[in-house]
Amino acid sequence: MINFVKRLIFPFLIIFLLSTSAFSLTDEDEQEIISVVSQQLQAFQDDDFEKAYSFASPIIKKIFPNPQVFGEMVVGQYQAVYRPKSVNIGNVSSRGGVPSLEVYLVDPDGEFVTAIYSMQQQNNGEWLINGCFLTQAKSSEI
Repeated sequence: MINFVKRLIFPFLIIFLLSTSAFSLTDEDEQEIISVVSQQLQAFQDDDFEKAYSFASPIIKKIFPNPQVFGEMVVGQYQAVYRPKSVNIGNVSSRGGVPSLEVYLVDPDGEFVTAIYSMQQQNNGEWLINGCFLTQAKSSEI
């Protein structure tokens, strides 16, 4: 009976904890998130991988230990981010309690792409990029 109760209550506890861990972003937070992503996109345009890397969270820096490795990954796998023909910054929202920014891009081949940037706030209050997920855009209206 105890195991049954644990299995029944545990999922509700997880949902409760996830819902209460969400926080609201201030206007300043949202502006900083947009600024960080915009600055990284500009750094890619300038082939300044060191500056682009400076906007990556510690988790990303563990995966890609230096700006050169990070730059090679971006050039090889994120052409829409590296060399977009068009950029349109969307809204900051929360996805599963994680602050995220949608950016609508046109890649070098003319394909419409949505880049979803997951953000992470550091102990000092600074916002850094904790991941970027590319999807095909829902429409060509960016």
